[in-house]
Amino acid sequence: MNSADEVIISGIPLDVPSDNYEEFDQEIDPAKLGDKLVQHNTLKGTEREFQPYSDTHLLLKVKNKKKQQDYRVNLAWLSAQPRRNKVVIWKWLYAGLGAAALTGLFIFLAVQDILKLEYSAVAGTVSLTTSLILILIFIYKLQDEFIFTSNFGKIDLFLIENKKPSQQEFDGFFINLQQGIERAKKNIPVTDRLVGELKMCRRLRDEGIIDDDTYTVARTAIFKHKQYQL
Repeated sequence: MNSADEVIISGIPLDVPSDNYEEFDQEIDPAKLGDKLVQHNTLKGTEREFQPYSDTHLLLKVKNKKKQQDYRVNLAWLSAQPRRNKVVIWKWLYAGLGAAALTGLFIFLAVQDILKLEYSAVAGTVSLTTSLILILIFIYKLQDEFIFTSNFGKIDLFLIENKKPSQQEFDGFFINLQQGIERAKKNIPVTDRLVGELKMCRRLRDEGIIDDDTYTVARTAIFKHKQYQL
């Protein structure tokens, strides 16, 4: 899975019938919905919604310019400690600032009558446009996100961008999600959680959401758990 992807698929469409190993209400009861976190990415043209449901699941709604997809993931199969992925590619910013400085130089040369105004105007426009493009690329490639994984197999399931839409709203949702994961796992024996996660991984593989190699790695990690070594 490429961490640069806008969303990491976490489940199956809600309109797909529930399988025989995980109970889920296909008719959503509004009374069971928790607080929603909505994250927009204007540059990438996407919107993602995260909403706890019935203290056992997380609903995800993923929208882009072409389509909308709904997913769900069982909180009991998640790790409460996500992996942080922070990437800042400074070279794009430095290049953008360099191009902006070049624009300033052309303006200075024109004011000092060192370079003809028409030449300075053309060169300045080109360098300013280049600067804006490079800075936009820098912003587009910025990544500061938390990637939630399955608990034992460590499959990447979904990501949440840090500090969006605001630090306060993000922190509140993030902490509640971690606490919700811990509550969902509290009364489920480790053996049942191992089996549940394994079946989830198999379902994701069968539906083409993860590939065979990812499934094999997760299955191997699960069967290496001490519960299977007794």
